[in-house]
Amino acid sequence: MNISKYNLDLTLNDLITKKEDSSFDRKSAKIDLKNLANIICSFANANGGIIAVGVEDDGSISGFEKVGIDKYNNFQKIISSSYFKTLPRCYIEPIDVVNSNNSNDKILLFTIEPSSSRVVRTAKDEVYLRQSDSSNKLDSDQVKILEYERNEAVFEDEIVKRASLEDLDEEILNLYKSKVGSKQSNYDLLKARKFIIKENGKEYLTTAGVLLFTKDPSLFIPCARVRVIKIEGLEMQTGIEMNIVKDETFALPLYKVIEKTEEFIKTQLREFNHLGPDGKFVSIPEYPEFAWKEGLVNAVTHRDYSISGEHIKIILYDDRLEIISPGKLPGLITLDTMRTERFSRNPQISRVLTELKLVRELNEGVKRIYKEMQEFFLDEPEYSEPNGRSVKLVLKNNIVMRSKRKTETMLKRDSLTEKWEGLNELEKQMVQAIHDRGKMTTSELSELISRDRRTVQRKVKKLQDMEIITWIGTSNKDPKKVYIIK
Repeated sequence: MNISKYNLDLTLNDLITKKEDSSFDRKSAKIDLKNLANIICSFANANGGIIAVGVEDDGSISGFEKVGIDKYNNFQKIISSSYFKTLPRCYIEPIDVVNSNNSNDKILLFTIEPSSSRVVRTAKDEVYLRQSDSSNKLDSDQVKILEYERNEAVFEDEIVKRASLEDLDEEILNLYKSKVGSKQSNYDLLKARKFIIKENGKEYLTTAGVLLFTKDPSLFIPCARVRVIKIEGLEMQTGIEMNIVKDETFALPLYKVIEKTEEFIKTQLREFNHLGPDGKFVSIPEYPEFAWKEGLVNAVTHRDYSISGEHIKIILYDDRLEIISPGKLPGLITLDTMRTERFSRNPQISRVLTELKLVRELNEGVKRIYKEMQEFFLDEPEYSEPNGRSVKLVLKNNIVMRSKRKTETMLKRDSLTEKWEGLNELEKQMVQAIHDRGKMTTSELSELISRDRRTVQRKVKKLQDMEIITWIGTSNKDPKKVYIIK
């Protein structure tokens, strides 16, 4: 039987048996009103929920019989300035019950709505947040993050007192002025665009100004970096099995971060060849270029720069590319609506990068990523929010099936079949590449497997000794010598 007009499927049995979690809590009527106010605050700052007062942790109904009518009445007056600096939206319902002593009694049901536009604070100016089955008090940094999420504060408008005009990147500023057609001085332009703000008679660069226009924003905002990692294999290994073959970090003004990261990723992505209908070889890139570029631009533009200790990571595996951007989806955007809705966490940054022709503000970017992947006959892009603290984009290639088909074709050579399992992954990669391309030099093999020349020469000797490959040239020391499948 339903017991609440605000929770239409709630029964008394639910209050007794339901497990306490992020949206439900039981409390004895003996609880101090200030402690109850803290819990109400925590629900309001999370996703809302229900608190049943007069029900013990074990589900037994104690009611208000033992605490008296005065406390019962005071509980119903709790949503006031005596307990809250910011009043939450909370509905309080008396529910008639029979308590564990078999007496007629009452409990109070508190239904709290989530506060999406402001942070709810207690009378002591403290902020609590419901996490799992606990109501936790937030520290100042955590409160700031919550304020940014509620749009009470915008991180890109915060001032950075350690940065000065001497830290500015003149090249980027001149590029920006040319794009917007400004003839102002750097100082006047930054001030006019609110990237310089006065506080207590002194002028400072804002966070957006630092990220967009200083030579190395990570000196002031340490997380303002993009790290690109290339993995040999399908999973990252550690210790002696470490399989990271490239690891580059870019800490530059945002325009240059995007530019330099794009240039580096291009050098790490592969192309696959197949015979076209005209009998000529056709090269197909590992991923559609627009898809991974747009993923990078979105991460740099819309990440949550207020999250310290986290930077953007781009990880290249054999079978996929992952872009992980700190901060959950902004505003009212969800994984379900991100293809059709638009909301900018960092509007000033987004505006400047749009003026620099890097960002498209009409929301076609994410939709086009889906379209491009489909046209390449690849799986749909996968978006997720790991731990509710970041946005992750996964682009999958079909390298595993391509490699499998190429290997099966190659191993039709009887001379290779019996020797294949005696090779490690790098050696197999070298043989596969020589087979596909017909011939390769030592330098090309070195670049392919990201190893030094000495390592390549050692592996080449092993492959020659196994009579898998041989060389063609004027002599063994010929610098233009190439290796072919024997």
